[in-house]
Amino acid sequence: AAGDVTIPNGVISIGSNVFSDCNSLTSVTIPDSVITIEYNAFWQCLNLESVTLGKNVKEIESNAFESCRSLTSVTIPDCVTSIGRCAFCDCSSLTNVTIPDNVNMIGERAFAYCRNLTSITIGNSVTSIAYSAFNNCESLTSVTIGDGVTSIGEHAFYDCTSLTSVNIPDSVTTIGYCAFYSCTRLT
Repeated sequence: AAGDVTIPNGVISIGSNVFSDCNSLTSVTIPDSVITIEYNAFWQCLNLESVTLGKNVKEIESNAFESCRSLTSVTIPDCVTSIGRCAFCDCSSLTNVTIPDNVNMIGERAFAYCRNLTSITIGNSVTSIAYSAFNNCESLTSVTIGDGVTSIGEHAFYDCTSLTSVNIPDSVTTIGYCAFYSCTRLT
């Protein structure tokens, strides 16, 4: 169908900027052969609604899906170990995300400005929630932080104005400056 892209099996990397600014793109299927989605790969694909990620993707690099404002959901495969800086920043239609247990790094501003994100589950391999990771996720009501997290970075949940409670596990030793600043409903 028009606006759909199916990437053939055998491709191991989606290169940087390869689909950037493709505003007619509505759906993409990434095969199991793909290991890396490079930086800016789908940057600002404003009408991209559906992404199916192959089960062997290990890295989602910086800005890979930034400003994909029509993307409503994404399933991050269990193989993923890192989610880069601004990887899903400004995906304003995303409603929920589960970060699987193999992910050990959530980059700076990875999900910042995902204004309709209501829930986030962070797996147990994540050791640190980076600077501004969930900044301005103003619909976020539920956060589950895995037992592997030792630090919550500066501005991590800044302006998450719908957040009412957070369970911070005993493993956390550092909570950064303004981490929960302007979380006005936090009780």
